[in-house]
Amino acid sequence: MTYPLMTLEAGDCWQLVAPRAELAQGRLPLAPALLGLLTTVPVRLVAETPAGPQPLTLHADEGIIIGPALRDLAAAAAGWLRLECRATNPPTLHLLPVAPDPVRLADAPLTTEDGIPLAFDPQDATYLAQFTPRARWPDFRLSLQAAQLAIVAGFDELLSTPLLREVELFEHQLRTARTVLRRMRGRALLCDEVGLGKTVEAGMITLELVARGLARRTLILTPPSLVEQWQGELRRKFGLASIAYDDPTFREQGAAAWGQHERIVASYHTAKREPHRSAILAHEWDLVIIDEAHHLRNRATLLWQFAAELRKKYMLLLTATPVQNNLEELFNLVTLLQPGLLRTARVFQKQFVDRRDKLAPRNVAQLHDLLAEVMVRNRRSTVGMKLTRRIARTESVPLSAEEQRLYLGVSSFVRHHLRSGSSRGRGPLNRMTLLTLQRALGSAGPAAAPMLERLALDTRLAADERATLGELAATARNLTSQAKVERLFALLRTFPDKLVIFTQFRETQALLERHLRAANEEVVLFHGGLTRVQKEESISAFRGPARLLLTTDAGSEGRNLQFCHGIVNFDLPWNPMRIEQRIGRLSRIGQTRDVHVFNLVAADTLEAAILHLLDAKIAMFELVVGEVDMILGNLDDEQEFEDLVADTWAQASDEQAFQAALDHLGERLIAARGAYLRQRAHDDALFGERFAPEG
Repeated sequence: MTYPLMTLEAGDCWQLVAPRAELAQGRLPLAPALLGLLTTVPVRLVAETPAGPQPLTLHADEGIIIGPALRDLAAAAAGWLRLECRATNPPTLHLLPVAPDPVRLADAPLTTEDGIPLAFDPQDATYLAQFTPRARWPDFRLSLQAAQLAIVAGFDELLSTPLLREVELFEHQLRTARTVLRRMRGRALLCDEVGLGKTVEAGMITLELVARGLARRTLILTPPSLVEQWQGELRRKFGLASIAYDDPTFREQGAAAWGQHERIVASYHTAKREPHRSAILAHEWDLVIIDEAHHLRNRATLLWQFAAELRKKYMLLLTATPVQNNLEELFNLVTLLQPGLLRTARVFQKQFVDRRDKLAPRNVAQLHDLLAEVMVRNRRSTVGMKLTRRIARTESVPLSAEEQRLYLGVSSFVRHHLRSGSSRGRGPLNRMTLLTLQRALGSAGPAAAPMLERLALDTRLAADERATLGELAATARNLTSQAKVERLFALLRTFPDKLVIFTQFRETQALLERHLRAANEEVVLFHGGLTRVQKEESISAFRGPARLLLTTDAGSEGRNLQFCHGIVNFDLPWNPMRIEQRIGRLSRIGQTRDVHVFNLVAADTLEAAILHLLDAKIAMFELVVGEVDMILGNLDDEQEFEDLVADTWAQASDEQAFQAALDHLGERLIAARGAYLRQRAHDDALFGERFAPEG
């Protein structure tokens, strides 16, 4: 859902709760509805402080207003703040404290808006008089209605759906949210098949609990690769701000940060380790969400024990494959949600598990009845949604001689510093910088030029290194041929329909824009630096006359582009989940045509090796959205896939050794894919269509 443009008039105002702890840090969180309104038009924000007006900044991505002046308001605000429009050209909103009402209940008559006198028992009047400011009767009535909504027992009508943004809701997701909230009381195992939107369901449940005042402190635990994605989904689709463990503000606060923020997203590898474990367990949580919860199937692990010790009111476990090796894994997951529902492990084994086959259930009907108390499982066959095919084609592009020299020169430089250990720490040639440089090189030579130029001017580096970097930068800047660009134009001649062209780098985007516009192609840019209005205008233009959408990964997050059915990966991220997310913008529920995926990759490069590994070993482009992550999860390696590949490449003594290491990783991927397919088949046989949500 997108909000209509807001028309501001002088005198418009909003009354906000003044959270002293947040204000003391120079932050003011905004309610989702107000945030949605304020981001539709550019506004100027001013704080009215004792020292005079001070500017404030709206951070829409985080859902907060920030500014040092908020610290001054923390002391002046008596529980409330008022956001007031005082000018409309440009729209200017002033934030000021609400002064305490000096009138006491005992000193003035109190009437309803119709003039009916009200009286309180003297003891009650004395008690109520301590609360300031005193609300007017209309305000009290609104507050009473809000309180009544917050304690409504039934969830037949979801209050949060008007607050959703950019979400294409499906009936099975609405039914799931209602079932979890109404019958399961907010404790559920969400086991939808991959690609049906478990994250959206969890987000809807979260927003509903927040809207009703039932969940304030929320902890979301995910694999490391999904932390950023969860933050983005919460912000864009549900208007819910959150903070991640690796946020600099969070890290500066140390272990105390776990108690100072209302909504935290962290990897469970971080959360289960000290000192974080103790800090998290010291607090009570209204809602805990654990994604990829199949990692909690073994109750002998630190992660399961940590999850069991969490003090939580509501809990959501998300996994498409709750059972892998034996039915006891199902017992372990259910016990986290409702201890005792399946009795003890010994009773469960005796009553529900075949003695000869630990994966075969006994008393299936009775087991299903118990599981129905906590489990929801949507299947594509039952929700009537069938995904169209993906048709992938990889274009292996030989580099020109000058491009080849540049690639070998930069790769040799990067590899040397990764191997030598000089990339450790925060120096100019740290690991992140070197790997980003290598990725940029794989995108397009000119994309690496700015980084090479900056490093060549860094006086912390030795003179000979700066000279080498300067030569490489000049080569990158002055390339006379662009083999991948030429292949892109050949592709455009053979595929006449609309295309989304992805790149990781703004420099590559600018390069492609120049070439495409010079060829009179109708192209629209999309990237994270655009305002919300500009993004909407770009998508509208792409829906209309423009044939090409040239977008970065950051810009495309959360966008559904099913009206298009062609995608070009001009460069390839090393993280397969990012490739999957790109394709998922088009190949998803609601797409009516087969999706064509064109991969442009320079021959004999690291990107070519990664693509071959993913395509040949796990048939990545034939998988449904979400299945890649399920397969990688079966590698049982805490190291991220892209880091695993980067380390393998950097440490290999030569290309033959690198290929041997890749072959070994490929065998592990094949085994992981086989394990996932077996899990999927077993879960289908075990659960069938029994656990669809209520209508």
